[in-house]
Amino acid sequence: MSKLTLGYCLLSTILLGSLPMALIAGDGAALAKDKCAECHNEDGNSSDEKVPNIAGFSAVAIVDTMNAYKEGDREGDKYTPEDGEETDMGKIAKDLSDSDIEALADYYAGQEFKAHEQTVDAKLAKKGAKLHDKKCEKCHSDGGSNADDDAAILAGQWMAYTKKEFSKFSSGERSMPKKMKKKFKKLSDDDKAALIQYYAGQN
Repeated sequence: MSKLTLGYCLLSTILLGSLPMALIAGDGAALAKDKCAECHNEDGNSSDEKVPNIAGFSAVAIVDTMNAYKEGDREGDKYTPEDGEETDMGKIAKDLSDSDIEALADYYAGQEFKAHEQTVDAKLAKKGAKLHDKKCEKCHSDGGSNADDDAAILAGQWMAYTKKEFSKFSSGERSMPKKMKKKFKKLSDDDKAALIQYYAGQN
């Protein structure tokens, strides 16, 4: 072994030795605590209505979402957690390796989604239930609560967050799969409001 190669090996050992071993191994729980907990909490159930729950999402859904942020296909909102610094999901995702993303996805997929108790308009929610069954149930089954659909869990999600994302879909700021876009564009503003109330009311 050359002196140069030996030097690189020693330097690598020193640098790796300064990092938590869990992060080196791509441990999902450690990564969640280090990278995500400030906004989503360690278990993935957010305390802030502007930040979605991600606990219980399928690993596929989380990987797809993180890669969309990482590749710039989805823009992250600027967010400043309490006593923290401003960041966004694009910046966070770009700092993660593929193995990091997979580890985080597996970790959060193993957590329990905890629906938020929110006050909703019962009449609108009833209308939303019918709209969901007609327009959305095929891809967001069980009222939007089934993680096996490999889509975001909608039932019990923060109302403010869902409303914001609906607004992005409406403006074109956030893209949609073709089959979703076709159905979503036919919804009136009242229809969208009803769906938001329906999802928020499921707990």
